[in-house]
This record gives sequence, structure tokens and C-alpha cells, in this order.
Amino acid sequence: MKKAVLLTRPLAMNAEDQVRFREAGYGRFYEIPLCEIKQLPIPESIKNKINAAEWLFFTSQAPVKSVLGVVEKGHRPLIAVIGKKTGAMVQACGFEVAFVSPQETKKQFVSAWQETFPAGTSIFYPKSQLADDAIEQLLGIENDVTGSVLYHNVFLEERKAELTELLKMGKLSAVYFASPSAWKRFFSVYDQTEKKPLVFYAIGDTTKKAITDSGYEAVLFQR
Repeated sequence: MKKAVLLTRPLAMNAEDQVRFREAGYGRFYEIPLCEIKQLPIPESIKNKINAAEWLFFTSQAPVKSVLGVVEKGHRPLIAVIGKKTGAMVQACGFEVAFVSPQETKKQFVSAWQETFPAGTSIFYPKSQLADDAIEQLLGIENDVTGSVLYHNVFLEERKAELTELLKMGKLSAVYFASPSAWKRFFSVYDQTEKKPLVFYAIGDTTKKAITDSGYEAVLFQR
């Protein structure tokens, strides 16, 4: 029987991952997004903040199009991103990327950015309702930082039902996670099942830590 892996990112983001897992010996793929994005309207007051900021920080691909869509003509903010894929989305929207974090955690992102750009500046940071205030706290002493919730990261009830049924089938060999929230949502369902042993793959140290903190081993899956 071919090994099967569950991909938990949004459906449009799985093609490249399928190639990687096929090369790693997996022949069957299930796709259940555990983190789905609901964009929020951007009020005028926040549009003004975006257009007043010298820097835009993106720690996710989710808000890139909506935020850059309200940047006024003639305003060319400096843009910092976590991850090459987020940078590619910025470029696809017609903007340059000034800084790409060498590692994909907020703390390392902030530290590397500060070393490269030590002078105080103004920063706008769009985030989800699940995000903490780490960037604002780490950068707020020397910079004018505005963090704003511009999208919701949700776990739909129908996805919970799909995941429950899939786990009951017992055909999975592995699950792939791209964020701590994806792991927590998976675990909330997995914890109520028979808990068949599975291999858990994680993008980044933060996601891996969320898995190990729950008492499970995780394999770091490099992009």
C-alpha cells in the first residue's frame, strides 16, 4: 500500500508540497485545510496607517494582496517578509522586497532585521486574530509599530468533520503542518480518536516546537 500524507494548508498551496512528498516516497495525498483565511475590510484609518508607514512587515502570505491593494500610487514602502513564498507574492503584486528573514520565526526575523536596519522607523504589521504582540513588543521601543488584525484564521466545522472521518479510516501515514495553529486544530480532533501512530512533519522550528510541546515527535520538513 502506498504511504499517504495529509496536507493541511489551503488547497491552492499544496502542489509543490505534493512533489516534495512524492520524492520522499509518499504516493497518496489527502488535503484538508485546517487554517482558512477570512479577509476583513480595511477601514480608512488603517489605510492611512499603511500609507504612512515606511515599512510593511509580512509574516504570512494571507494579508499581502489586501494590504498592497490599498497602497496609494506613488507610495513605495519598504517591505520585509518571513519566507521566500511570501516574498514571491509581494513581487507578484508589483512591489520590491527589501528584506527576507534568514529564518522563519518572528524572533529571528526581528533580530535579523534590526541588525540590518538599526535606525528607528515606522512599521505597519498586518496579522490574524491568533497572532501575539511579539513584533510590536520587540520593535516598539525604538520604532513606531502599528499591528492590526486584518484577517481571521478559522477552522471550519466541515473541516473538523472531514478530519474526523479521515482519521477513522486509518489510512494515513503522516501529516504535514505549516503553523502551530494547524497542529493545535489537528490535535483537538486527533486527541479524541484512537491515535494511530503517525509521522508529523513541520515547517519551521516554531511549528515543530508546538508539536513536541504536546508530547509528540516532529520531523522538520525543509522547504
